[in-house]
Amino acid sequence: MSIYKKIVIVGLIVLYSFALNAQGEKNTALGIPKAKTKLKAKNEFIINREQYTLSYNSMLNSANWASWYVSNDSYGKVKRYKGKFISDTTLPISFTTVTHSDYTNSGYDRGHIVRSKERSKTIEDNKSTFILSNIIPQTPDLNRGIWLKLEKYCKKLCFSNNKQLFIIAGGKYSKKPDKINNKIAIPDSCWKVILILDKDNDINNIDTSAQIIAVMQPNINGIRDDDWQKYITTARKIERSTGYNFFSNIDPKIQNVIEKRKYYIE
Repeated sequence: MSIYKKIVIVGLIVLYSFALNAQGEKNTALGIPKAKTKLKAKNEFIINREQYTLSYNSMLNSANWASWYVSNDSYGKVKRYKGKFISDTTLPISFTTVTHSDYTNSGYDRGHIVRSKERSKTIEDNKSTFILSNIIPQTPDLNRGIWLKLEKYCKKLCFSNNKQLFIIAGGKYSKKPDKINNKIAIPDSCWKVILILDKDNDINNIDTSAQIIAVMQPNINGIRDDDWQKYITTARKIERSTGYNFFSNIDPKIQNVIEKRKYYIE
């Protein structure tokens, strides 16, 4: 191999690594969700991946939240990973291991927090969404109904409206949640908070005109045909019910406006 070719290959590797790091930084560019109590903070194990950042709760054997960035550049042509869902080997050995078979015949879907299609540029990106720390128990009517409808709306915003999205999502749990196999806590509801910006806008220019989609969707059957908009609420209400502060890198005065405002589709 010529020296020229070697230089080109090294250059491409550097550029690819830079792109991955840039994506990783965008996942929490508006701030990592901050727990409002010491108890909440105690039950957090932070996992940083290029594809997303999440907070894992060893008491629930599930994520508290995941945070990630989406634009039209996030979608690719990689086919959906077809293997079994993957146990997270990055968790401490003292944590209970969640496996693909734990969900089998439970009546609950293996529900993605970070959507598979939102990480379809590379095989590695897509496969990362099938790691079980990114999965929460969702009823079929939630997972394949209103949760999916909102995911499709996010894709429309990226492609038809040229938007970039800063997303945080997770489950809301009761004090003593039911569990799958006495292991995986089942959320009462699943929530998602999405800050929307024009793709060419800089996050340092966020002002009170910024729009936030916030939903709290019940984890029950019988809702598949509902419109996802039925469950719109405000980011501030979700903060209160989950015990987290979102978008902490945004000026508190701006937060106080945009987090109290409901999203309306024009």
